[in-house]
Amino acid sequence: MSKKNNVWKFENYEIKYSEAYEDSFYQDFINNFQKNTKKRIFYKFIKRTFDIFASLFALIILSPLLLGIAIAIKIDSKGPVLFKQSRIGLNGKIFTIYKFRSMRIDAPHDKIFEDFANPDSFYTKVGGFLRKTSLDEFPQFLNVLKGDMSFVGYRPVLVSEEVSKQINGIRSALGVFEMRPGISGYAQVLGRNDVFYKNKSLMDAYYVKNASVLLDLKLIFATVKVVLFRDGNNS
Repeated sequence: MSKKNNVWKFENYEIKYSEAYEDSFYQDFINNFQKNTKKRIFYKFIKRTFDIFASLFALIILSPLLLGIAIAIKIDSKGPVLFKQSRIGLNGKIFTIYKFRSMRIDAPHDKIFEDFANPDSFYTKVGGFLRKTSLDEFPQFLNVLKGDMSFVGYRPVLVSEEVSKQINGIRSALGVFEMRPGISGYAQVLGRNDVFYKNKSLMDAYYVKNASVLLDLKLIFATVKVVLFRDGNNS
């Protein structure tokens, strides 16, 4: 596996990040993909233990910042502090994801941001800043603590949107739902919004197959770098 010039190489495949391939290409990938059948009990124990303590620590240490953001949201615009939405996670089960609300309350609720007509017009003043800095994602530490998510995984997508159904269909076929979704993930570190949505699903499968403590640590550090340099937007 390697990446160069926005091309992801995995085994016999060379996949351009932004290119949409024919359905037969994705079906061929699914047919030839070999899942990791090991139970990896020790790794999953370490991962979940880290998630619990790290998320609890983050919520405590960042509580003044979280409170300040909540107050700023309430002062800036009408509506709740938190944005809640149904996503698909571990074993294909639906859970509620939390984010700081970054848009007006009249913004479409169950729709992909990129499909909005003039999406930037829905941002509140505070919300635009939260989105650019990824601070809107911080409430997902609660999802991690609850066991809905992990720090590293695959980004969970909507349940009802047609695009989301395609993504989740590929993920299901490739065994991605055997692990929890994450605040960040392999595809987000590689290219974030530069990667075509179906191609992200293939990268998600690579991560789940090869997940390890070392890979997770690499992705956590890479995520910090991506966020600091504001390389793309949240998914």
